Amino acid sequence: MRKLIILLVTLAALPVFASDFDKLVTGVVDAYGGEAAWKGVRAIRQNGTVVTMMGKNGKMMRTWDRAHKLHVEIVYADHTEIRDLDGSQGTNNGKAVTGSQLDAMVLQWGRLAIPALLVEQRAHLRDLGVKEGLHLIEIPLTDTLTITAAVDPKTFHVVRSASKGTGGGLTIEFVTEYGDVRKAEGLLFGFTEENFAQGMKTATTTITEVHVDR
Repeated sequence: MRKLIILLVTLAALPVFASDFDKLVTGVVDAYGGEAAWKGVRAIRQNGTVVTMMGKNGKMMRTWDRAHKLHVEIVYADHTEIRDLDGSQGTNNGKAVTGSQLDAMVLQWGRLAIPALLVEQRAHLRDLGVKEGLHLIEIPLTDTLTITAAVDPKTFHVVRSASKGTGGGLTIEFVTEYGDVRKAEGLLFGFTEENFAQGMKTATTTITEVHVDR
């Protein structure tokens, strides 16, 4: 019994080493500005442009708010699109949306601040392994909505995200590829986004300004 007690005490005193997955997550968060910095972010405001596959050019303004709020406004030559998310409710040009349209807003809110989600959801992240040289991290948003971040293990940059959901009776998938990765106000952002929906390219978004509210 004495030997068993000594063994248990010895094992308890051994250092706990982080797994490779834990190191990956920490590397991503650190590369994008650090855990403390992202915990201090209240909102992110971005201005830029959107060019759709239909050839339309729009001026974009969007605000991500930590309190599960999102405002996106895109002004085209012939019309304006305004989408708002506030918790579990969403509107498109003032009209309430549900189902897959609401899910799409929730997924957009999530992928606009992936480092913040990695910090908040760390205990619930899933290691999906390596595919085509990129390490995949699955981030749960709700029971039916997830975001998978594809990370370059050399730079710890998220080069692509896949947002999926089965809510509203319809399976939806959005993919965003990030480019022109650089820092703004101490945090790392991809200033270009190639956007896809259901496997079809929909638009290219170019960020021109980023403001962080702390």
